[in-house]
Amino acid sequence: MNQTTPKRILSLAQPVTDILDYMGLSERVTTLKEYYEEFPLQSDRQKPEYWFSMAVGRAVSQKSDLVITLSVAQQDLHKRFKEKGIPVLHLDPRSLRDVEDLFFQIGKAVNAQDRGRELGRDFAGGLDALREKVPLNAYRPKLYCEEWNKPPSVAGGWWPDLMAAVGAHYFPILPREISREVRIQEVIRFDPEIILFSIYGQGLEFDPSEALKRIGWEDLFAVRKRRIFTVDSNLLNYPGPRLIEGAKVVQTILGESFWGWPLVDPKQTRRVVN
Repeated sequence: MNQTTPKRILSLAQPVTDILDYMGLSERVTTLKEYYEEFPLQSDRQKPEYWFSMAVGRAVSQKSDLVITLSVAQQDLHKRFKEKGIPVLHLDPRSLRDVEDLFFQIGKAVNAQDRGRELGRDFAGGLDALREKVPLNAYRPKLYCEEWNKPPSVAGGWWPDLMAAVGAHYFPILPREISREVRIQEVIRFDPEIILFSIYGQGLEFDPSEALKRIGWEDLFAVRKRRIFTVDSNLLNYPGPRLIEGAKVVQTILGESFWGWPLVDPKQTRRVVN
């Protein structure tokens, strides 16, 4: 084994652990359950000191060769590891291109460049296949996606790119802008034709009929037509290979609603039915 290959990797984010597992490196990886239980990820600037001490202490005790942190929520934690002289890789993907590059960055850090490139190629190939499935000159329905509901927050980062790839006209948000609270006036102005919920940590449990109860939402096109769906947050809210599977579900929703495709598999989504 190459001497530069890390034997003890501490992963502080589920998507990173998933990618390392895809690479066949799960036996080298340890995690901290406390870093997996909170949704959505809260900025570590709002964390008490023990939050940092917990992670740094684990890295020191297991003599980690590499720690991997993820997203703007862990940027201060990344700085703590650097200050302690602990090898750390910080990743903050905010576009589909960033997600594709994520595989190579992790592969390079763990001395598995070939596997990282392979995963990146597979991911890019999956995106190309989705783009090719969009019917020629298809109408692109206006799509609003929410990944947190208290307060309502439009999904940013890689979401606009991903939704464009499957054939949607996505809610206006700046390139590479992270998810942010959205005002009702913005949603009314956009008037989405499909509303999609993918709420952190709730899988398919979130009831999409919540949209029917929100003040000011009753006149939205998607609400009047009952084109409101929940998609498993595990498929869309984390950067990694699962995004392709989640995107396929969204594309079937668009297809059913506007392109004459068959009904969406009820095992893949929850919908408003009344």
